[in-house]
Amino acid sequence: MKPTILGLTPLAIALVLTGCKTSKTEVPATEENVPLVSTVVVEERIYSPTLSFTGTAFANREANLGATLPGKVEKIYFDEGQNVHEGDLIVELSDELLTQTIIENETIKKDFDRVSRLREKGSISEMEYDHVKAQYDASQAKVQMVKKNTRVYAPFSGMVVERMMEEGEVYFLNPGLEPGYSMRSGIVRLMQLNPVKVRFDVNEKDLGVIRKGLEVEVTFDGVAGKTYQGKVGTIKQILSTTTHSAAVEVTISNPQLEIKPGMFAYITVKLPEIKASVVPLKSIYRLPGTSDDYLFSVTNDTINRIPISRLESIGEYVAVKGIEPGVEVVLDGKTRVSQGQRVRVSGK
Repeated sequence: MKPTILGLTPLAIALVLTGCKTSKTEVPATEENVPLVSTVVVEERIYSPTLSFTGTAFANREANLGATLPGKVEKIYFDEGQNVHEGDLIVELSDELLTQTIIENETIKKDFDRVSRLREKGSISEMEYDHVKAQYDASQAKVQMVKKNTRVYAPFSGMVVERMMEEGEVYFLNPGLEPGYSMRSGIVRLMQLNPVKVRFDVNEKDLGVIRKGLEVEVTFDGVAGKTYQGKVGTIKQILSTTTHSAAVEVTISNPQLEIKPGMFAYITVKLPEIKASVVPLKSIYRLPGTSDDYLFSVTNDTINRIPISRLESIGEYVAVKGIEPGVEVVLDGKTRVSQGQRVRVSGK
């Protein structure tokens, strides 16, 4: 028999090597190999969910004041930025047409007086009398119409925000083409600025939870540091065929006239209170490269990964869907654990 290293036979050497390999791979688990984590219990809270939108401020009432007949603008009694009261005389137009109409009316009136006397004597037929009377009645109405269109009065109290024409210009029935505002013809634009309306679009997915009377908070870039309160008012009953959204209006008090039509608005609609599971934001694990959120629950010192959906941020907490209240979840150490892993809970 050939000699072996250190006098050992080949069989003995094999047994020694096998024993060494086994002792190197089978390292018994120790407390140092088990991650230490801190936990928190999922709470149930009542909270008010919110929806956020962007919108635009508009006047509560708006009108482009003008006449139904063309004419030269003789006098505009108010400048831009001045307030007017309902019934105030705003504009006077030339009265040449009125003078002509009055003269025509006086001529027809003479004919009417003459046929009226002839009718009393039985010298003309009822048909002839009715024909002249109809002419006279029409002339009277024309005088009133022309007279009405030589003066323009304020239909409501508000502010003259724009003079679309100046004195001496000839007024025609041309629309005031200002995108986003009234497109009707006018000489001056009158707006009621207290209160104001804020309009925003709500997509069909959220429209089902928007109700008239819900409380709303509104802020504006143009009015820094101030939040306005209001309630959902008008909800348009048809949706846009292009955006698939419906227009919603909120009325906001504006006594200081800080809010100007056209301002960009941020709207927060407060929905009815609901109960939900709430966890600290730092307990939520988002899978890298995705929008998938998870919580790691701990049961008998073993990890279970639970997919959840975020409902609402509440300060440093988040209302979530997909986990029940009372479940113990990992707060610190979530990046060191995985599904089915054994852990040690701090404080236990």
